[in-house]
Amino acid sequence: MNKRLPCYIVSDLLPLYQDDILSEQTKKDIDKHLTECRECQKKMAAMKTQLDIQNTNVDLKINPLKKVRFYQKILTVLGAVIAFILGACIPIAILGFTVLERGEIAAYQIERVKGLWYVLTSWSCASGIVVCVIYFLLILLIKKIIKKKGK
Repeated sequence: MNKRLPCYIVSDLLPLYQDDILSEQTKKDIDKHLTECRECQKKMAAMKTQLDIQNTNVDLKINPLKKVRFYQKILTVLGAVIAFILGACIPIAILGFTVLERGEIAAYQIERVKGLWYVLTSWSCASGIVVCVIYFLLILLIKKIIKKKGK
C-alpha cells in the first residue's frame, strides 16, 4: 500500500509521531510525507517549538522550589548548630551563675573544674545534643501543623 497520506491524517498523527508511539510502518509513512510536504513540516516545527516552551515553563516552575528547599535545609542545619552551641553553654552558664552569686571563684571550684574538666565537657556536649534534638522535634512538629492546615 503505497498511497500518499492526506495532510489532515498526518496532522492528527503528528502528536503521536512526536511522542514516538506509532508503529514502525506509520512512522516511515509520516517521515516520507514530511519530506515531501512543506505545510506538515511547518506544523511539526511549530509543535516542537511549543513543546520546548512548555518544557522551559516546567523548568522555571521546578527550579525555584528546589532553591527554597535548599535554603530550608541550610537554615535547619544552621539552627541546629546554633542550638547545639547554646545547649553546650548551659553547664558553663550554671557554673558562671554560681560565680556571679558569690562574686568570686572559690579555690575549691577552680580545683574541681581542673579535676573534672572532662565531666564539664561531656555535660556540655550532652546538653548541646539534647537542645539540638528538641530543635529538630520542634521543626517536625511545625511541618506537621503546616501540612494539616494546607489540607
